[in-house]
Amino acid sequence: MTTRTDLHVVIVGASLVGLSSALALDRTGVQVTVLERSAAGLYEGGGGLGVDVELVQGVTGITSAPPVCHGPDRDTTAWHLLRDWLEHATDARPSIELHHDATVTSVIDRGDRVEVASREGQVWSGDAVIGADGVHSTVRRFMDPDHPEASYAGFVLWRVMVPEAPLAELTVLPAAHEPSREFYADRYRLVTYPVPGPDGNAHRGHRRLNIVWYDPAREDLLRAHGLLDGAAVRGSLAADELPPSISSDLREIAEQTWPSPWSEALRMGFERQLVFGTPVAEYLPRRLVAERIAIAGDAAHAASPMVGGGFRQGIYDAGQLAQSFASNADVRTILSTYESARLGPARQHASRSQRASRDFFDRGLRN
Repeated sequence: MTTRTDLHVVIVGASLVGLSSALALDRTGVQVTVLERSAAGLYEGGGGLGVDVELVQGVTGITSAPPVCHGPDRDTTAWHLLRDWLEHATDARPSIELHHDATVTSVIDRGDRVEVASREGQVWSGDAVIGADGVHSTVRRFMDPDHPEASYAGFVLWRVMVPEAPLAELTVLPAAHEPSREFYADRYRLVTYPVPGPDGNAHRGHRRLNIVWYDPAREDLLRAHGLLDGAAVRGSLAADELPPSISSDLREIAEQTWPSPWSEALRMGFERQLVFGTPVAEYLPRRLVAERIAIAGDAAHAASPMVGGGFRQGIYDAGQLAQSFASNADVRTILSTYESARLGPARQHASRSQRASRDFFDRGLRN
């Protein structure tokens, strides 16, 4: 692989795709600076997800493996465990600079360089900027200012990870190699699978039960909390922000609708205020690059988890960025090559999500 020690890339966002991109680019010799708005060790978000460990290892060069639960259909883990694993690998590479408490407010293309400024008054400069800053991307506003917002898909996800240990006193725990399960009832959809415990323990009784409840009936609640602005999604509903009346309503629905052990797990989740709400946002990109600015991951193709593969698509972005930067071309040609390879698959993934979301929402209206 060609090395490009003459280039410096600034990545905005130190979540899964941002760190994976940093590790992949570092393997090509590119100098990498990563900017993360959260303080060290304090990261927002967190649910379960499926992960192709071999794919991530191949793109990033990491030889260890993250904590996962091995299921017959896929490996699953928790967002924070995967992120911690990626950051540990990043910390082991001194050539990657990772800055916390850096809330990016502007990205300016100067022609030969790109400047990134933060709310804290810092400025970084690089040959290119990659926005891997998620569905509510700041970089996307500068990359495509006429198409900056992700749109509400029409439903909210109630998400929770419930520890198995106390749940074992109430019900029979899922088997050691529990597959992902899917249930439909009335207007709702439930997806469940185990993930390792907070310490990474994946043994039965020490895991957590990850639950994702699709609910198309809460738009008024989201708007009342300022989470929807027209069609644009502005944030999520934290567990301690869930109104008691909504919590009580959802708990009653869960007890009448979902089978054991998921109904017991949801009851415990509501009792312990572990359930949080995420309005599903989708972004169908028109482009991925503007001059020296590019986007990747959810910033580039936000989609509903209903279609799956969102993180996989982000890893494909990271791998293509590394492959493009390994060439001897100039930066604009490098990013153009990245866009040519990834825009079609990104649009296909986001379009599939939009169709699935419409079908699910229409189903809810019929019921």
